Order: sequence, then C-alpha cells, then structure tokens
Amino acid sequence: MNETPLEEAEPARKAFGDLTDGERDRVREALTAIARDPAVGREIPGWRPPSVEYTYTTPLAPDSAEAITVVYTHTPGLGITVVYYFRDPQLVD
Repeated sequence: MNETPLEEAEPARKAFGDLTDGERDRVREALTAIARDPAVGREIPGWRPPSVEYTYTTPLAPDSAEAITVVYTHTPGLGITVVYYFRDPQLVD
C-alpha cells in the first residue's frame, strides 16, 4: 500500500523538539500508521472540506495512563500535514 505524503507544520516541529526520546519514538510509530491510513485517527467534526482534521492518540507504554496525541489534517490527493504533538495525561481507550 502506498503511503500518503506527510509534512510537519512549524508548531509541530517545535513541539517535537520538546518531547523526550521515548515520546519521539511513539510519535514516529504514530506517523507511520497515519501515513499508511490517514483515517486511522478520530475525525474532528466541522473541518472544512476537502481537508479533514484528525487526532491520533497512542499510549507511551502498554500499561501507561500517559499518551501522545498527534493532530493532523488530511487533504486527499495532497497529503497529510501534522499540526501539533502534545502529551496527553489520560488513559487511551
């Protein structure tokens, strides 16, 4: 399966620099999943077509209540833009 082109907005690049090495590893894994299937995240309603905005949350560890969330937009035919990364201190369902 082809991966969708992915780029980072400047706020995402800055936020990535503030993450720990372990958090960066989880972000890289999340970006791989997002590039394979942009609809893997949860859609944020109300975004203007043709772009769709999503969040994708992944736990830092299998038994962790802490997570990393990736906020991104997907425009079919153009690719994915990562908007931001943030630490999410909540249990992932």
